[in-house]
Amino acid sequence: MAREKTIGSILRREQKRLWKSCPGLGLQSLWEQAVGPEVAANTSVISMRKGVMTVSCSSGSWACELKLKGVELTRRMNELRPPEKVMEIRFVHEAHNARKSRK
Repeated sequence: MAREKTIGSILRREQKRLWKSCPGLGLQSLWEQAVGPEVAANTSVISMRKGVMTVSCSSGSWACELKLKGVELTRRMNELRPPEKVMEIRFVHEAHNARKSRK
């Protein structure tokens, strides 16, 4: 007997598959919902590995301010029910990343 499939079950399965292959696709959208337009305009989700989400910030002051709100932002992200639970959010400044890559 064939298993009945609903649109919802198919979408959940595909969402999980996409999450594993391209986590940034869904993460950026959830991030924008969690933080609002002003913060989203100054940040970008870089990656998600083993529950640690890395967010690039446009300035060191944004990275510092968001780090202070890390626990609250982690809670907000998880309230949006991502396929993988966010255990920690790391905030980095783009200029810092550029210096590291030159070494």
